[in-house]
Amino acid sequence: MEEKIYYFSSIIIFAFIGLLAAYVKIWLNQLKKKAEAHFQAQISAAQRATLAILGREAFAFAETVFRELPGPEKLAEAVKYLEDKAIKLGIQVTLDEARASIEKAWLEDKWKQLLVFNTAEM
Repeated sequence: MEEKIYYFSSIIIFAFIGLLAAYVKIWLNQLKKKAEAHFQAQISAAQRATLAILGREAFAFAETVFRELPGPEKLAEAVKYLEDKAIKLGIQVTLDEARASIEKAWLEDKWKQLLVFNTAEM
């Protein structure tokens, strides 16, 4: 009779340990997913910052090298420049993201010109 009690208590203990191990594994998997999401967010933030810098660089490049081209063609050259630089840095960028980054740089430049113009009038 003692052997049966020992046997059943062993089964219960091993079942409890197995259940505990399963919960720990599930918890670690969830923790891993959260860590990966946080890591991806950090990479995305760094890539967005890099993309903003590349946008300003591409805008300046197109404004100086292709100054004789009309606006849409100049934008196309700037986008091509930005995409090439992004690929070299290992950043995947869509056409819309590239264009938005360059147009933001253009707007910042126009805003600076407007501020200088308004300050000169005063």
